Amino acid sequence: MATASTNPKVEKIRQSVHDSYAELVQLIDGPLTALNPEKLYLPPAENEWTIMQNLSHIIEFMPYWAGEIERLVAAPGQNFGRTMQHEGRMRAVNEHGRDSLAQIKVALPGSYAHLEDVLGRLKDSDLELTGRHVKFGEQSLEWFMEEFVTGHLNSHVEQIKMCLKGFRLTP
Repeated sequence: MATASTNPKVEKIRQSVHDSYAELVQLIDGPLTALNPEKLYLPPAENEWTIMQNLSHIIEFMPYWAGEIERLVAAPGQNFGRTMQHEGRMRAVNEHGRDSLAQIKVALPGSYAHLEDVLGRLKDSDLELTGRHVKFGEQSLEWFMEEFVTGHLNSHVEQIKMCLKGFRLTP
């Protein structure tokens, strides 16, 4: 990943996404592959997503947010984002939450590459652009990036790690 000192804020965002992605790949190639496959589909607690539901959501949201970022940069001020009840978000979890780990390993790189491509075209000045979210109102792209991209991705990686930790504690 090339660094561009002219856009340090964007580079920090790209690095955060890259680090979360790298950690996710390590989890998939290591502990998730070694885990009893049945546990990939077990919720760690009531009303919590399974590991595979988390993975399918990550694969869906990276290109979704890449597209939203592109739209906002092209036309600042527009409606931006979605709520948790968004049909496409839930459809991806429902349709792919039972995928195999092999299917996830095939889909993940393209999902990440699309987001990385969009982030690679951003300038720090783009982060000041604003959009309107139905729940959070008018916010800057920088805020949206933390809320729905970097923080969101890191949160799901942490959820997967917590699932793994819980499974290690149970027989």
